[in-house]
Amino acid sequence: MVEPEPATRTLAAFMLRKQGYLVLEAHNAVEALKIYDEYQGAVDLLLAEALMSRVNGHELADMLRVKDSALRLLFLADVDYVRVASRAAAQKGLSFVPRPFTMAVLARKIREVLDAPVPGLRTFAAGGMAM
Repeated sequence: MVEPEPATRTLAAFMLRKQGYLVLEAHNAVEALKIYDEYQGAVDLLLAEALMSRVNGHELADMLRVKDSALRLLFLADVDYVRVASRAAAQKGLSFVPRPFTMAVLARKIREVLDAPVPGLRTFAAGGMAM
């Protein structure tokens, strides 16, 4: 999770941990890249503020997707940004959680993103058939 605002980051991380998720926290893209490279486990989802200074959430997602094409993406953004970006987001398959959010909204959206197929990633069913 990458969120520059400490209060939002702390609250969202608390909500996610209450849902049983392991949360790695970073306050910017540079710190997120360092944590990602040092973490020994798999990272399933990037939850990042869409509009960060220097490197925004979309740019960070592009950098991490080079390392892991199966990484799921979910962006935090103000309601106005989500409205403006919704058409482009739909075309690119991006998902947003508009602020303010509740634990139920955040948990539902994360589950939705984790359960969705990753575009371009082939999956195999029992017996080795590509799906």
